[in-house]
Amino acid sequence: MMQDPEAITAHREKMGEMRALMQQARAASDPAERQRLMAEHREKMQEHMAGMMQGDNAGMMAACHQRMTMMDDMMEQMAAQQGMAQND
Repeated sequence: MMQDPEAITAHREKMGEMRALMQQARAASDPAERQRLMAEHREKMQEHMAGMMQGDNAGMMAACHQRMTMMDDMMEQMAAQQGMAQND
């Protein structure tokens, strides 16, 4: 997936920011503050996802989605095979 060390570092930093916001939202006792933090979290998440879909990353994301689909198909087949083996 991401081979660029700078891209990996940037991704980890953005994920850290989102995790911190989520943690703050969970700890907030004031509903208005919790809602503000969740809105900020949602905005950062959308910005990061949009950034991941631009430029060279778009191809990587499409390939990743394709691989995940193939893995899901294989897991489905493995579960079906296991189910058949248990019926023997």
